[in-house]
Amino acid sequence: MLEIRRMNTCPFQTAHEVWNTGFKGYFVDLTLPLDRFLQRLNYENISLEHSLIAFDQNRPVGFLLNAFRVSRDRKIAWNGGTGVAPDMRGKGVGKALVAAAIEVYKSESVDTAFLEAIRGNDSAIALYKHNDYQVFDELTNLQTDHSPIFTSTPSSYVVEAVHPAIVDVLDFYYERSAWQTQWQSLASTCGEGVIVRDDDGSPVAYALFRRKFDEQGKLLGIALCQCELVTHRADGDAISSVVLDKVFPAGEYRRTTYNFRKSNTLIIEKLLNAGFTTYVEQVHMMKNISELQK
Repeated sequence: MLEIRRMNTCPFQTAHEVWNTGFKGYFVDLTLPLDRFLQRLNYENISLEHSLIAFDQNRPVGFLLNAFRVSRDRKIAWNGGTGVAPDMRGKGVGKALVAAAIEVYKSESVDTAFLEAIRGNDSAIALYKHNDYQVFDELTNLQTDHSPIFTSTPSSYVVEAVHPAIVDVLDFYYERSAWQTQWQSLASTCGEGVIVRDDDGSPVAYALFRRKFDEQGKLLGIALCQCELVTHRADGDAISSVVLDKVFPAGEYRRTTYNFRKSNTLIIEKLLNAGFTTYVEQVHMMKNISELQK
């Protein structure tokens, strides 16, 4: 008989233990030491009060993390990870956790719930689809150690460095970006932003990204999280080249994208043509919760 408890009623050690147990044998190694696990909870705005742990005879056997934020007057929820102990998989633990999470979303007046799942993790995707989550996009993670140059000729565009929050005021800000790539997540994790303006000073593109340094201050990598252009521009190719050159300046470091929406074909194609390669992909899923509360 499963018992679902809120994570804030359990010791941190229990939450950490079930995290590592739940991700044993997973597609990607997500096991973490305690300090990094607690750091992840903080960085991703996980609500311990609304996250869940499943117990079987007082043994923690599964978890589901939840986070919430308001985006343009709509409350959204994010499943920040679901895991089940290997010996309990296929026994209804994941099903019980997802059902319990949906009840949490309803009680919190959530409008829309989002999650990501590794493409190829068919059992997890089937579980979410069974609970009426729909795949609305795919997310790709690309990488290269080379130093591509995207702009071949000088341009008259102006690139302005901005705080990530500033891009939210743009009419073409993409609010359905993956949770960790939204401006709120960039703002809380020392992310950066740029806005590209044309000759008239009108914003025509923006990008959100993170830089990673070692203890000596050496740049190790830059991860592009969002890169959006205003629609219906004949100079879209030139604009995208300018913003990518700004995000990825010359130098020796790893260039990546992080949960970048695959439907952004202009940017994806430019990155692939520049030598980026795919290392992992996910499906981006959503569920309309507000309809359940009518």
